[in-house]
Amino acid sequence: MKLVFKLLFLYLLFLIQTIINRPQIDLIVLGLVIFSLYDTPITAIVLGIWAGFLLGLVNQAYFGFHIIILTLVAYASNNVHRYLYKYKLYFLAIVLLALLFKYLTTLIILRNVQPFGIWLLSTLIMLLIALPLENLIIKMFYKNLLRRF
Repeated sequence: MKLVFKLLFLYLLFLIQTIINRPQIDLIVLGLVIFSLYDTPITAIVLGIWAGFLLGLVNQAYFGFHIIILTLVAYASNNVHRYLYKYKLYFLAIVLLALLFKYLTTLIILRNVQPFGIWLLSTLIMLLIALPLENLIIKMFYKNLLRRF
């Protein structure tokens, strides 16, 4: 049941992301990284497939591309958490690397990306809202983690 609520929350982030036109903010990538850091690898992969499916609905020409990229982002974020993640600074670095990975793979494979300056502006906005969104998701979905710290 928790997985269904996480899927719905990612869908909500997707809806907010599609409403915001410029600069395009990848809220679904941010939510996916947050969920992947705190969940099991299987849950992270399922959430990555769901997020890629949602982004593929917007751009049907590259439907499978988003599924592959976001599943890789989710799996890599989950593995980084098990071996490296300890402080909030690492979280921001992981988000930055995920956004950079998505941007570069889209640039290389699809050759259809926003200009670098606009991407940089949206990335800075994402990094500003990353910590409050992480705190919100932890309070909503991972109450047992709050007791540990």
